[in-house]
Amino acid sequence: MFDPTAFDNLKTVLEGTIYDRDLDGTISILKRHDLVDIATLSRSYTIGFNSNGKLFEVDMMLKSDLKKLASELLPDQKGTDFAGAAISILFRKHSDSWTEDELEIFNNQWGENRCYELRTVSSNRQGAYSEMIIQFDRTITEEMIDDVEEMVYFTIETIDLLGKGKNGNNK
Repeated sequence: MFDPTAFDNLKTVLEGTIYDRDLDGTISILKRHDLVDIATLSRSYTIGFNSNGKLFEVDMMLKSDLKKLASELLPDQKGTDFAGAAISILFRKHSDSWTEDELEIFNNQWGENRCYELRTVSSNRQGAYSEMIIQFDRTITEEMIDDVEEMVYFTIETIDLLGKGKNGNNK
């Protein structure tokens, strides 16, 4: 019988929570990628969605590498790596920059000390768009599985706030 890894269990919770929100009409799933890299023995899972067709899209990404897998499958391995996955959230806006109000929403929602990466991407087909990537400096383990579900709800709340703007007005 197949014994799922921590990555598999985290992915199942992330995917299930997002699909439940898609089924109840809260969000619309736009894409899903589930990749295994045999050369590096790493895995990644990305699921993208938006809320009510608004200007903002989100990709929630789960990644696990050989060290995380080995720490789970070879319990005698000593080290600082834990079985689990890294998670990051990419917010995309179809504009070439983020406003001060939007950056304030990110700081209020996720904390000023969170690791953010801002970038502007130009594409001939889609025009310019801006991305905000929120990264977490710890491995998400199976003991934190409830946090993954909460993270989905918090992400949806963030894109709803971005859609309303600082003063709660719809954009």
